[in-house]
Amino acid sequence: MTRECPPLTEYATIRRVSYKVLVLEGITDRGLEVLSAEGWDIDQKKAMPPAELAKIVAPYHAMTIRSGSQITAEVLEAARNLQVVGRPGVGVDNVDLEAATRLGVMVMNSPIGNLVATAELTLALILAVARNVAQADASMKAGKWERKSLGGVELHGKKLGVVGFGRIGREVAARCRALGMEVSACDPFVSQAVAEAQCVTLMPLDKLLETSDFITLHTTLTKESRHLIGKQALAKVKRGLRLVNAARGELVDEEALLAALEDGRVAGAALDVHAQEPPVDWRLVRHPRVVATPHVGAQTAEAQERVGTDIAVQVRDFLKGGIIRHAVNFFSLTGDVYDQVRPAMDLAGRLGAFLVQACPGKPERIEVGLYGDLRELDANPILAAAVAGVLRRAVRDENVTLVNARSLAGERGIEVVESTSSAKLAFSNLMAIRLKTSNGDFSVAGTLFGRDHLRLVDVDGVEVDAIPQGHLLLVKNDDTPGVVGHLGGVLGQRTVNIARMTVGRKPGSGRAVMLIEVDNEVPADALAELTRVPGVREARAISLG
Repeated sequence: MTRECPPLTEYATIRRVSYKVLVLEGITDRGLEVLSAEGWDIDQKKAMPPAELAKIVAPYHAMTIRSGSQITAEVLEAARNLQVVGRPGVGVDNVDLEAATRLGVMVMNSPIGNLVATAELTLALILAVARNVAQADASMKAGKWERKSLGGVELHGKKLGVVGFGRIGREVAARCRALGMEVSACDPFVSQAVAEAQCVTLMPLDKLLETSDFITLHTTLTKESRHLIGKQALAKVKRGLRLVNAARGELVDEEALLAALEDGRVAGAALDVHAQEPPVDWRLVRHPRVVATPHVGAQTAEAQERVGTDIAVQVRDFLKGGIIRHAVNFFSLTGDVYDQVRPAMDLAGRLGAFLVQACPGKPERIEVGLYGDLRELDANPILAAAVAGVLRRAVRDENVTLVNARSLAGERGIEVVESTSSAKLAFSNLMAIRLKTSNGDFSVAGTLFGRDHLRLVDVDGVEVDAIPQGHLLLVKNDDTPGVVGHLGGVLGQRTVNIARMTVGRKPGSGRAVMLIEVDNEVPADALAELTRVPGVREARAISLG
């Protein structure tokens, strides 16, 4: 099934006699009034399995959902009239964003309305775990008077580490600073200038773990961040740490946390989110030094009123005039224009992802150069794709999409620059991207052969020829005999099969670059061994999907 996404100007001219809107799991009374006031058909239903929803969804132009509804590819493919899905609050984990984007369905959330509620609950949990409030209450209800055993610690003068310095992290930091806490943050995509404006010290995760008296998590759940606070991280923490998690349950390895509580390394934990909700294993929740709540971060009357009304207004404004707020998956391109620019966007995203893995450090500037035929294309979606390729790898507190990539870069103090040139090239088109980070800069260039054949043709000034997909191994080495053979031996011992290899060098520099396409991911211990091969200066595994 294919769809064409009209540009905003086309949306703005659409006028239907009536839209049909499906409200699943309810929204606020005010939100219903906003939609009903347009004279549209509003159907309210309870959450239902995707197979049942797929049977009834075809007539609807818009849908609002909550966490109990799963909007799968099956549902989206059946929703042939659907233009927009609205989700009150932040989380859109229950929507197949890839399918929605492919089918031209806008997905929006309303992330602002529950910021205060979540930040205030986080502060409440910090206070509760510092002063044993829940334990003292339970003791009193049991008819006990246990003042001495329920002593706590003050927040004033303590060090708070914030993991993920997005909107909620900043709200929490401001409140804790007001209580006299010294706040540091770990977020690789927040600039020093942004941190200084918030009176917060940026530091790597390891240092934050080692120095913080309290740690609070405010980062999204990704493959990389799952069990971010696990056995290894907990082994590094300052003894007596108090941990707070009101973000995503799977950020914490619950078995490892339980062990750290038992041996006293962690003095207490306050958890509003859990790996499974409701929990199947209740041991951690029942631990005497754990304060646990049932995912109530956004459950205030004010927050629910705001996010419910906000999403209704967003859906109404989109249907009436094409106004887009808080989209998580949409870029405004007609079908014809999208077909023309899609290959370049694909190349830009892959080059950006390559760069951020090849050049560690905090991004400060992304320069995108378009040459030859690429100058004729709309540069905006290409730049967005390049920035998204960079940010998706490490931004932990936001859903990075083509729509929000540029604004997220701005929030983190990352400069995005475009350049073009009409100079004659060896290729009919060329895209060059340079990433400047706190540790230096790195460049990569690619070209398109036909519509869908992408090639890497330059890595940091060295000519190469590689396909930017799958698993790659980037090796910087001395231009001396024997290095290639040694590398092949190490990879062969680790059953890492080489599919294709390109070798290039800078004449007269004594330096060379190898770009190796492999069939499977290169293990970390193999990378470490590769760096010990004589003549190898650096080896990095790069994954491009």
